[in-house]
Amino acid sequence: MRSVPHDKNAPRRPPTAFMLFVKDRRAASEHLASLPFGERNRLLGNEWSVLPEDKRAEYVKQSAEQRSAYKKQMTEYKASDAYKTWLNTVAKNAENEPRAGGKGRKRREIQSEGPATPDCKISIFTHEFLEYNKLREVILRQLKKQAVQLEEETALLSKHVDNLVNAEHRTKQQIDTLKKSVHDEEQLLQTFYKELVASLHEIALPYGTFPESSTKSFEHITETSVHAFVSQLENLSHSETHSELVAVAIQSIRSAITKKTLKLLTL
Repeated sequence: MRSVPHDKNAPRRPPTAFMLFVKDRRAASEHLASLPFGERNRLLGNEWSVLPEDKRAEYVKQSAEQRSAYKKQMTEYKASDAYKTWLNTVAKNAENEPRAGGKGRKRREIQSEGPATPDCKISIFTHEFLEYNKLREVILRQLKKQAVQLEEETALLSKHVDNLVNAEHRTKQQIDTLKKSVHDEEQLLQTFYKELVASLHEIALPYGTFPESSTKSFEHITETSVHAFVSQLENLSHSETHSELVAVAIQSIRSAITKKTLKLLTL
C-alpha cells in the first residue's frame, strides 16, 4: 500500500519541550555537538533530569505556544488552495496505484505489441516512474530523519525516566527510615513515661501547684501529665516548704534506677 506523500507546504510540527532544550544546548556548546550520539544523549539526559523547575517551565511554555501556533496555522492551511492541490495530488497517486490484475493486463499489453525485446524489459524508466521514484526517495529521507530524531528523544527520555525512578526510590527509602526513627523515638518516650509513672506513683503534689492553664489539678503523676509533674517538682526543689517531698521523690527515682525499674536514667 502506498504511503501518503509528504506535504512540503504544510506547517512544520512543533518540537517538544525536551527537544527545545536539546536544541539550545547543542547551539550553545560546540563540545556537545561534536560528541558521539550515545555520550551526547547521556549528558543531555542527565542535565534535563536535574534542570530546575523554573528553567524547565520555560521550555514547556515555549512548546505549548508553538503547538498553539501550529494548530492555528494548520487550520488556516487546510482552507488554502495549496492544501487542496496536495489533496488532489494524493488522490491522483491513489488512482494510478496498480490494482489487483494490473500486472496481468500490463503483461497482455506488452505481448500485444509484439515479441519481447531487451528494450521492453526497461519500460519502467518512463517519466512517470522517475518522478514517482524521486518522490519515494524524498519521503524515505524524511522518514529516516524523523526516525533518528525520535530515537534520540526516546533515548534521552528513557534516561530521564530512569533518573526519576532512582530518585523516587531513594526518597522513599529516606522517608521509611525517618518514619522508623520517629516511631522508635515515640516508643522510647512512652516507655520512659511508664517507668517514671511507676517510680513516682506514690508521690502526691499539693493542690494548686500545677499551672493555672491546666483544666484539672493532678495530685498524682500520670502518663499524660509527666512533663507538668516533673516541672513542678523542679519548682518545689527551690522551696524549703516542700523539701521533704522533693527528697522523697529523689529517693524514689534513685531506688527505681537501682532496681532497674527505671532503665532510661542513670545515677
